[in-house]
Amino acid sequence: MIDLSVNETALFQWAIFMIAFLILNFGIFRPVLRILEERKAKTVGEKETALKLNEKSQEMRTVYDKKMEEARLEGIRKKDVLRTSGEKYVDDLLKKTRGETESSMEAARGEIDRQSKEAALQLRQQARDLGREIAVKVLERNL
Repeated sequence: MIDLSVNETALFQWAIFMIAFLILNFGIFRPVLRILEERKAKTVGEKETALKLNEKSQEMRTVYDKKMEEARLEGIRKKDVLRTSGEKYVDDLLKKTRGETESSMEAARGEIDRQSKEAALQLRQQARDLGREIAVKVLERNL
């Protein structure tokens, strides 16, 4: 027959089990579980930090892209303004040069007209003088 009553061996084993359980629980299990929880908390915290930094970098990238686009558009606008200003300057310079050229040409035309009238007058005078000389020689007398 089997004796199912509690004897001192069972109590002794139960006491050893409880001592071992308490030593393992407070000496190994709880510190290891605490370390694992801290590691998990750090990992979760670092992941959240990484996600926040990633979001912030995306926002900064968006702001950077927007500013670059604005700067590019501003550059294009300034280039257009400079090109327009340059074209206007060239047009003004051409108008000024044309005006100066036309006034120079008018002055030259006036001078040419004056010289041609003077030359025509001299030619008429010379023609009269030559006509007299020819008449004097042909008629052999002074007129």
